[in-house]
Amino acid sequence: MEERKNIDWETPLRVSAAGLTDEGPRLGELGLEGMVFHAFHGCFEQERKEGAAYRVDLRVWVDMQKAIAGDALEDTVDVQRLYDIVAAQMAVPRNLIETVAGAILKEVRAVPGVYEAEVTVCKQRPPLQGSPAGESPVCEQSYVKLRG
Repeated sequence: MEERKNIDWETPLRVSAAGLTDEGPRLGELGLEGMVFHAFHGCFEQERKEGAAYRVDLRVWVDMQKAIAGDALEDTVDVQRLYDIVAAQMAVPRNLIETVAGAILKEVRAVPGVYEAEVTVCKQRPPLQGSPAGESPVCEQSYVKLRG
């Protein structure tokens, strides 16, 4: 795993006509929001059999110094790679969305150039007791958010 550097979160990135003027990494945020999957997570037989809709949001903080100066894909983190990680983890049935989110976070943190990541996994219309048959669910979504 890449060595984590001490990041200056407070100092803004400064750019001059000649390029970046500061030494060291300057973090920027990349995000993939609203990724939708039909997956088979849950502890109940119906959840494993029929599946459910899930929404995943992913934010990563990366050093953008080279990307700003160079305009080349290899100078940043490829968001397609991040999407592929999320899709692969969503395809593995698990009991808990906490486990799903943890697996996504672990894989994303292993991507070179990622200093920190945050993932939110939302289960749309989770099966909760108390919702009368044929009526709207008691809860629109349940979610877990992990950052590290």
